[in-house]
Amino acid sequence: MNGLVVIQNEKPMTTSLLIADKFNKPHADLLKVIRKTITQLPVEFSQGNFSESEFTNERGRTYKCYEMTRDAYSLIVMGLNGKGALDWKVKFIQAFNMMESELLKKTNNLEWKQARLQSKEVRLSVTDTIKDFVEYSAKQGSKSVSMYYSNITKMEYKALELIEKNQKVPKGFRDTLDVMDLSFLNSAEQVARASLREGMDNGLHYKEIYILAKERVMSYAKTVTFARIETTKGE
Repeated sequence: MNGLVVIQNEKPMTTSLLIADKFNKPHADLLKVIRKTITQLPVEFSQGNFSESEFTNERGRTYKCYEMTRDAYSLIVMGLNGKGALDWKVKFIQAFNMMESELLKKTNNLEWKQARLQSKEVRLSVTDTIKDFVEYSAKQGSKSVSMYYSNITKMEYKALELIEKNQKVPKGFRDTLDVMDLSFLNSAEQVARASLREGMDNGLHYKEIYILAKERVMSYAKTVTFARIETTKGE
């Protein structure tokens, strides 16, 4: 069920891409169904449950897609049939139930709300520094500056063992983290931010700066891994 539903703007959501894939339907055909359905709905319902978005395919081309709430999903898949369709309908419902349960527990927890707010503030300061690092690296001839935001973020996630190697990070990933992991992530991001800033201030080559940030984040992660494991055992 993982990956079928994600938290987006504090709502459990799925996408037209996932539905088309799991129900073995051409995405273009599903978009026609969605758009026709939207025209038949009250505006307040369609605006609150369907959100037009974009995705980029493997060839780098950008296309439209839709993000949908449970209610929107239910309307769209109501008429979808075919081999395995019933099983996927159940799996999506279970995934929505699971995410709604997790969201309810977290949004009712003041401590988690405070931790999430703090993580957003930290993230903003980190992205500002990464932006400076992107400009710094570009001046030194780096051809991969567009990847630095995602690469540095994934480096932090992997160091803290929040994701597996080569695992794709879904939208709303941070909203699924508990208070402890948010706290550790905040610290790891501060370590990365300080390392990037120090490297730029000292005029190091961009590759050296990235290695410095990675080594320091890994070093920090090693100090908290045991705490994370022990806490998990005790739950």
